[in-house]
Formats: sequence, structure tokens, C-alpha cells
Amino acid sequence: MRRAASAAGAIVMARKAGESGAGPEAAGLADLMAAQGFGVQVNPGVGLSFMFEGGQYFVPQQEQDSLFYHLLFPNFWELESDEEYGRALLACDAVNREAKLVKLHTVEGDVWAGIEALHDGPEAFMAFLPRYLGFVQDSVRAFRDVMLAPLDGEEDPEDDTAG
Repeated sequence: MRRAASAAGAIVMARKAGESGAGPEAAGLADLMAAQGFGVQVNPGVGLSFMFEGGQYFVPQQEQDSLFYHLLFPNFWELESDEEYGRALLACDAVNREAKLVKLHTVEGDVWAGIEALHDGPEAFMAFLPRYLGFVQDSVRAFRDVMLAPLDGEEDPEDDTAG
């Protein structure tokens, strides 16, 4: 149930950001994505959503800028405490310094990944989508590695050399 609520939150956040969708560019992109095997949903007033390797992604579109594409992977890590929030900010910063194109950021108790790019049209965006998805997944893995690493002074529970 949390994932469904989170996906709805992604739509609300996209609206708050002034992004809308399902115009001619979104419809063209949806057709191209479907032709490549993606199960795309057109969400009127928001943009496109699709599943990829177990995660729900969004491509909101801004009416004011037909060249701007924003690939979002929302809610991939839920923040359950203020301490975890602080660690997440440090992890986001660490990954953002090293990652190609991807920005990790917190949104209302969750961590999101996104790529922003300019393309001449849906065909140009589609040419890069596989790379973008790989970059997002690499960044999410790097974030998880940082978050799951033992804190300074803690023992690594998976380290068998201590005993």
C-alpha cells in the first residue's frame, strides 16, 4: 500500500513542480516507449509512468518547454527517522558528486532519483532512455551502499573476520 500511496505522491509532486503532461509530445513518447516494450500509462495532467525492473518511473512533461525531459524514480528509499534523514542527505551528496547526470534528493520522507535533459523530441529522448535508466540504477545502488555501510565506530554485521 505504501508504494501506491508513494506513486500518488509522485504525481502530486510533479503537479507542484508545475509539470503537466499527456500533450502531443507525451503521446508520441508513450507510443515510442510502447514500441520498445515498455508498459506505459498516460496520466492526464501529469505525464507518463512505467515500470522498469520492479520500480515505477515517471516522465512528467512541462508544457512551457517541449525540449525538457525529466526522468523520475521516486520513493526508492523511505526515511524513517531524523537520523536516517541526515544520513540520506550525506549519501545523496556523496552520490551526486560522482554520478553521471543523476540527481538524488529527498522529498517528504523519501529519496528520489532524477535525470533532467534537453532533447529535440521524443525520438532523441528514447535514444538515451536505456542509458538514463542504467545511470539511475547505478546511483540508487551507490546510495544504498552508503546507507547500509556501518557508521564510524560500528561493526559491520557481515564482517566475519572479527570473531
